[in-house]
Amino acid sequence: MSEPRQEPEVEIIGEEGEPSYAMELPALRTPGFAELFGPAYAGSEEWIRSAWIVGRDAWLRMKEGKSGSRHTRRSYEQASAQWITFLADLRHEDGRPVRLWEATTEHVRLWQEHLAASGLAASTVNQRLAACSSWYTFMERERILVRGIEVSAFMDRAGRFRANPFAAGNVQRQRAEQYGHARILTPEESQRLINHLQERSHLRTGARNYALLLAYLLTGYRNAEVVSLRWGAIRPNRNQPGAWVVEWRGKGNKRQSDPLPNRVYYAIVHYLKTSGRHPDTMEPDDYIFIPHVTHGVSNLVHQDDADDDEPGARHISSTQAQAILRTALKRAGVERPDEVRIHDLRHTFAHQYRRRNGDLEGLRSRLHHES
Repeated sequence: MSEPRQEPEVEIIGEEGEPSYAMELPALRTPGFAELFGPAYAGSEEWIRSAWIVGRDAWLRMKEGKSGSRHTRRSYEQASAQWITFLADLRHEDGRPVRLWEATTEHVRLWQEHLAASGLAASTVNQRLAACSSWYTFMERERILVRGIEVSAFMDRAGRFRANPFAAGNVQRQRAEQYGHARILTPEESQRLINHLQERSHLRTGARNYALLLAYLLTGYRNAEVVSLRWGAIRPNRNQPGAWVVEWRGKGNKRQSDPLPNRVYYAIVHYLKTSGRHPDTMEPDDYIFIPHVTHGVSNLVHQDDADDDEPGARHISSTQAQAILRTALKRAGVERPDEVRIHDLRHTFAHQYRRRNGDLEGLRSRLHHES
């Protein structure tokens, strides 16, 4: 009786030479690989499926590592999950479900039409497509060596490497209008909002709201970047006495800094003092913009802070910032306040910056855009 055949040794080649994932290939044991690849492919669905699951996780970790942002990972994770859900409902002519590795440009176009029909903006649809294109490009590059034969989880039944269906020229991206659904404030509306906020800045909550919305208007930062701003991120400008900068983490977790308008800095300092959190006593990890509990008490300058649970330990939410903005716009007499989103303050900053400076590269840098 002959000895049982040993399982093949599997060598992993990941992106940039790093290990990616290991798996058994029970269907690919015989020397006649080329002739038998078709039947083997048909019987190896489980390891291919596993490769895509593990490969997706490796891809998401890579994206998070390069950007240094959990938000980036969540965005890519959401897009790929939506694609998986959509594809699960599609069938081949013989009734078989369409697998991730069997997707074609036609399937991508169907998903593109589905996303557009659901009411998503063209820019959002394009972002979903770009995210999944990145995933498929990653899977294209993943390789496994089985007895010296290069195998991919993205091959057809003839053993040929497949092309990324999202990157093919037949998938036309939609044209996104500049500031698509943005409600950009006019200079007059912006000033009316600021004036209203200044009038209430002697109150604790008023001081916070003034510093908060002024930060959005004069920096162009994203919603999450403002609400989660920590005291330790602000430091003096080493090259310009009397000026200040905000440090942040860019692509690859690289430390970068932006100028912080003095007007915003002093509004923040005023808010901290008014709320009983003197800058000299602030810890670097303390959040600047925190929730205020004012149930049953007057919002006075010297209001007792005992109802705040560990001031600085948590920041206000994006939803709270949105409510603060719309309430302030309504009280300032700005028309259609319910149409304005926090993100529109970022568009307002970009619009006014371009009008004043015309410097697109400078604007990209200020908005923390890579390109």
